[in-house]
Amino acid sequence: MLCMRTNLLALLLSLLLHLPGKAADDTAIDERLAEKYGLHIPPAADRLEPAPEWIRDAEIVTSSAAVWKGHEFLLKDTPVTRIVRARSGYRKMLVANYHPVEKVSGIDAERVRGIPLLSHVPHSADAFRLAHEHGIKAVPYVHFMCIHTDYADQDVSYFEHPEILIKDAAGHWVHTGMDGTDRLHRFRTCANSPSYWRLSLDYVKKMMDLGADGVFIDNCGRRPPCFAPRFNHLRNPEFEPYVHKHLFPNASHDYAWGRFLQAVRALVKSYGEDKIVILNSGIGDPWQSAGDCAMWESFIFSWAWEGRRHTWSDVKAKAKANQWYLEAGRRIVALAFLDPRRHNIKDDAFWAFASARLVDFILWADLAQTEVEFLNRVHLGRGLGPCREAEQIAHRFFENGLVVLNHSREDRQLRLRVASELAGAELLDLYDGNKSLPLDEGVLEVRVPAQAARIFVVQERD
Repeated sequence: MLCMRTNLLALLLSLLLHLPGKAADDTAIDERLAEKYGLHIPPAADRLEPAPEWIRDAEIVTSSAAVWKGHEFLLKDTPVTRIVRARSGYRKMLVANYHPVEKVSGIDAERVRGIPLLSHVPHSADAFRLAHEHGIKAVPYVHFMCIHTDYADQDVSYFEHPEILIKDAAGHWVHTGMDGTDRLHRFRTCANSPSYWRLSLDYVKKMMDLGADGVFIDNCGRRPPCFAPRFNHLRNPEFEPYVHKHLFPNASHDYAWGRFLQAVRALVKSYGEDKIVILNSGIGDPWQSAGDCAMWESFIFSWAWEGRRHTWSDVKAKAKANQWYLEAGRRIVALAFLDPRRHNIKDDAFWAFASARLVDFILWADLAQTEVEFLNRVHLGRGLGPCREAEQIAHRFFENGLVVLNHSREDRQLRLRVASELAGAELLDLYDGNKSLPLDEGVLEVRVPAQAARIFVVQERD
């Protein structure tokens, strides 16, 4: 009986070890495929290097579309031969394919004066050049979750590369149904496909060669399994025969996706250690370390809801969960949708900015043509200690000022002893704009209304 139990346990252990993602060689690379596609696969990261200093010191960034003058997004039609359905049969025909072309004629740099980084920049050498002329870093938006089928998406046409598409367990391509329908005309792509690695890395290289300071990668969530290699015997008459193979034959799609992001990071960093990768979101996922920054989208405010959904407690919880990331010199970029038509823009902008700065996040907001554009130019510097909190009042001193947040339901008056580094300085209340804080023997008196935040900066002296 003991022998039978021992054999049964051994069998169960063997089965567990050979489950998908659990095999001893689940991280092994198909070296022949890598060589065929000219891929250099960087080793899995074993340590977290800090992000470049310029992004660690950033306090607010943006992706304002209004900054670009004469921006055009055009679909240039290009003749291409495709196999198409002609009644009951199929034949090759000359049809139109479409390639996006972006153009800009100028930049309204005043709208983003003081901002160190512009994201979602048009995919144009002129856009990167114009940003750099005004001392602004610039990164384009890219995505690798799916591919549009109505134009060449990041220089890739799906009908030319059906081998990059995911198939589900039934052998069907997988739509991206973000609104519950298939009308978006997008198919999910396979991050374990060596062909998609090559095509995608080529596009990232193209952006970097145009002058980008890195890339913003959207849709970095978990990946569904890809069953395409099971269906290589099936043929669609619209396509030439193709074979779908996996670069990591025994690994999960999530694992392959993480290694792909590391490859993108290695390529971006090959252009200089000051280049960056921003992930949306990656927060809490195994591949978060592939980003210099991870985005918290809809931070407190969103286009999808009215008012403040995330509380100060939510912000602190997110900061605590990412303390390992922040301490390593990486950053969370917190995207707050502040629409003047839907929000009390001044109070909500102060609340978002203060919440982010108290926990060392970078606020991402478009403040162009609002009454609070001056927040783009606020530079508090590094914290002079951690955030302090008592009786629902949080505050933190910085090299160049002070942030106070009152998350109680009552107006509050408090007295704070000024950090020694700010002794003798005069602090200006940015909310009022003309009022300085009274200083009595190294102690400040601060009044903050209920559910409000205030930012005070060192006032320059004549």
